[in-house]
Amino acid sequence: MKKALNVGFVVTVSGRWPRELPEKRLQEYGDWVENNLLHTHVFRFPRLVCTHEDMNECIAYFSENKVDMILLVYGAFTGDDIACGLADACRCPIVLWAPREEKWERQDRLYANALCCAAMNGASLVRLHAPHHVVFGNKEEERVKTELENLTSAYAVIKNLQGFTFGLFGYRPTAFYNCAFDEVTIRRTFGINFEETDLKVVFDAMAALPWSEVEAEMARVSGKWDVTVLPDGHLENHARLYLVLKELVKKQGYDYSSIKCWPEMGNLHTTPCAVLGRLADEGVGISCEGDIDAGLAAIVQNMFCGQPAFITDLINIDEDENTVTFWHCGNAAPSLHNEADGVTMCNHPLAGQGTAFWCSLKSGPVTAARFTNIDGQYRLFLLRGEAVPTQRNTRGAMVNVKVKTPVLELVQKIAESGMSHHYSVVWQDVADKMVAVAKLLNIPVVEL
Repeated sequence: MKKALNVGFVVTVSGRWPRELPEKRLQEYGDWVENNLLHTHVFRFPRLVCTHEDMNECIAYFSENKVDMILLVYGAFTGDDIACGLADACRCPIVLWAPREEKWERQDRLYANALCCAAMNGASLVRLHAPHHVVFGNKEEERVKTELENLTSAYAVIKNLQGFTFGLFGYRPTAFYNCAFDEVTIRRTFGINFEETDLKVVFDAMAALPWSEVEAEMARVSGKWDVTVLPDGHLENHARLYLVLKELVKKQGYDYSSIKCWPEMGNLHTTPCAVLGRLADEGVGISCEGDIDAGLAAIVQNMFCGQPAFITDLINIDEDENTVTFWHCGNAAPSLHNEADGVTMCNHPLAGQGTAFWCSLKSGPVTAARFTNIDGQYRLFLLRGEAVPTQRNTRGAMVNVKVKTPVLELVQKIAESGMSHHYSVVWQDVADKMVAVAKLLNIPVVEL
């Protein structure tokens, strides 16, 4: 992610509670937060917050450093005044972290009572309509670490989506109504803005490239992939389009893009599948067939894992193996290819007229996802699975994925939900993190 989440860290205690445990948590939990939460820049308030004077100094420190979220650890029981005062002044979400009681002795007192405190403070924040989250458990617990990682990562994604620029190279292919999009709803929901570059700009720039640059790029491609079956002129078009898109995305300041990849591009024998795959491995994400909503999922997935996404169709199921087949024309990034099954750069597998990778894709855990706008309300569709060893059995790029939901039931759920046909697939389990983002954006989640 380009922008880190600024996290304010504070440990609180009320005046009559012993200070040894709160001081210990101030040091140990502060160190843990700095060392374990990804995509964050932590601002640690250096002492316990107990009085209103302490709170006001903490507020000034957090305000000066523009914190996006406050992580409040209970050193010991704390009244509602601190959490509410921070919420009123800082106007950002607060995580109320209640570690467990450290020891239980029959004849001894409570030394923290953090869980009760979190419930009490949380109830007051509800009445103030102040966004907050309660986390219970110690820093050593894997569940706690996962909860905090998902939460801070989700807020970091949302921060990075604000002002994000989605570039359009053309609109959508002929008759692909499900790839239409509502720019205002996306901006209101995700904070993403749109700009457009006409395909003619792309074609003109391709034609204007010096032959020396094109020739050098053709040689580079021929040295990496088998291109012997490409029709005459297709490798040249591939080289020109690759060089132009890479430069235009940078010049226009696009963070992510989509492209109308047919029919115009096909008519000029420059269908871009293999180009899109190569660019994805270089951090230049472009969703094919003008599919903005699939691109939204790819953006969030990439922010979490830093890996290229595969925009794809679900084309087949196998009831015996309980697998689904994801396939597309040949736009999978080379880092996803299953080299053992053979990889060639060929013509478009259906219509010809361009370049595409024909290959199977690698094994491993995957998350398939899509945001879909239905009646003005976005939904997040999620499918968790495991990509299994796959042999390519048709032209294009493909992989078989084993899922938990019975595949016939899965097909029925897809049909009933109104989900569109494209998925964005990444080779990492980021499903729970995506659910966290959806919850923060008030987007319903549909687990397939």
